Amino acid sequence: MDKIDNVKMKQIEANLEQFKANQNQVSDTSVIFPEKVRSTHYRPADPMKIWDYLELLVSMLSDSFNKRYPIPKKTVLVGTFALLYLISPIDISPDIIPLIGFVDDVAILVFAASLIKDDLEKYRAWKMSSDNDFIHL
Repeated sequence: MDKIDNVKMKQIEANLEQFKANQNQVSDTSVIFPEKVRSTHYRPADPMKIWDYLELLVSMLSDSFNKRYPIPKKTVLVGTFALLYLISPIDISPDIIPLIGFVDDVAILVFAASLIKDDLEKYRAWKMSSDNDFIHL
């Protein structure tokens, strides 16, 4: 026990000696972060935002079928693979197991949504600008 205390004391003394040599050195807790990082707060997923993205996806598909908006290839691939995984009987965790069986399905949906989020935002901007064009006519 004395050996452990002795080793701990030597580590503390070494750190104190290092601090005494650089007393003007700022600690790691006072690191200055960019404004973008400081203004970001953790927020849980907003269910309304999920519905907004789902509505955007349905609207994007509708505009694509009506040949008004080309769907990006990445969105088509991600959506196809996510849909195939959801309807496939082969899962990472079987759907027979209550709750745990659906965790992998939800994880795939969340991952797919995070991959196509930028494309949905671009579509939203296009939709807003095209809606404004129709209003001015």
